[in-house]
Amino acid sequence: MKRWIGMLLGAVILAAVPAAQKINVLAAPVEAGMTTLSDAAFFDQEWAEKKLVISCAGNVWEKPVADLMTQEVCLYADSENGALSCKFVETEWSDEFLKQVEAALRSPELVNPAAPEGYCVQFVDGYGEWYVGVVQDRLLAGPVEDIEIELNEYTCKMMTFADAEAEVVREEEAEYVLAGTCTTSFRGSSAARINNIRIAAENMNGYILLPGETGSLDKIFKPRTSANGYRSAGVYLGGKLADGIGGGICQVSSTTYNALMNAGITVTERHTHSSPVSYLPLGTDAAISAGTLDLQFRNDYPHGIRLETVVEGKNLTVNVYVKEKDMNGVTYRLWAKKTSSMSAITYQTVYVNGVETEVREIGRCRYKPLIKEEEEDPSED
Repeated sequence: MKRWIGMLLGAVILAAVPAAQKINVLAAPVEAGMTTLSDAAFFDQEWAEKKLVISCAGNVWEKPVADLMTQEVCLYADSENGALSCKFVETEWSDEFLKQVEAALRSPELVNPAAPEGYCVQFVDGYGEWYVGVVQDRLLAGPVEDIEIELNEYTCKMMTFADAEAEVVREEEAEYVLAGTCTTSFRGSSAARINNIRIAAENMNGYILLPGETGSLDKIFKPRTSANGYRSAGVYLGGKLADGIGGGICQVSSTTYNALMNAGITVTERHTHSSPVSYLPLGTDAAISAGTLDLQFRNDYPHGIRLETVVEGKNLTVNVYVKEKDMNGVTYRLWAKKTSSMSAITYQTVYVNGVETEVREIGRCRYKPLIKEEEEDPSED
């Protein structure tokens, strides 16, 4: 394994950080100051024509230093000799560049034919901080030329593709937070209804919605057929309780609706039941019926969102995970105010860092009591 690392990465040594050179610090502030790389008083503007270069096994990745010229940096002056040092205020530029390189390092194309099948390369822990340090030192110490780093066995490690993929998932999950959740009880439901809830929940578990895309529960749940595992159970048919295949999945759609709204997800289509449901307060349900009623939602966040379903005991829980930085301290809560025995107004409260900032009216819901006469309206599962 060590031999393969040498074959792949080559017998190279860590790029040495040039020794600090004497610079003219007459104009340097005695205390730390804030500026940008475009400040000619401290940084040679020829840097704008140079590149950051990372190479490995004949592969090269480049980033123009010009992209960094507007980056804010803190300047520090040595109290004894006045020598300057700098530190980037934000390092997202480095994170994005290194993520691009590491994604390529993990690809099968970089596997050496002489190596055990299924291995790839990625950075060692702490590489990102070390890399930023190299760039910071070079910007003030010079010389003004491309900052080239060649990877080797000290800066990279080898692992199986399976382990690498698992690590990517762990890293991604660490960036996500539980943004919205809802739990409802199906205690007292028939075995067939519980089966349908489980099937629909399983079909939705792990669903990922990318930025700008719209999801449809009607599609996610799959056609309600016996071939897909659904059974006949109670449904609402024009305000009357009847039997229909897939009965009970409206509890999954209603629970999902609450979780989505609690996560600040944009719901583009939602319908109330014809009659009140027992598992959620009036005004917070969401009916679904194949081809006629759907719950659709759009992801307006910059990154993908993930849905999770948990069926445990007699409870169904739907969780919505969003990248923490996309939430930006904003949280939401869906609730409803009952205005009569058959009507309610639905609201969504918005909080910023835990402080209530807005109450939005979502809609006004009206219901009818269950009736005995059969009607030919579409059924609500």
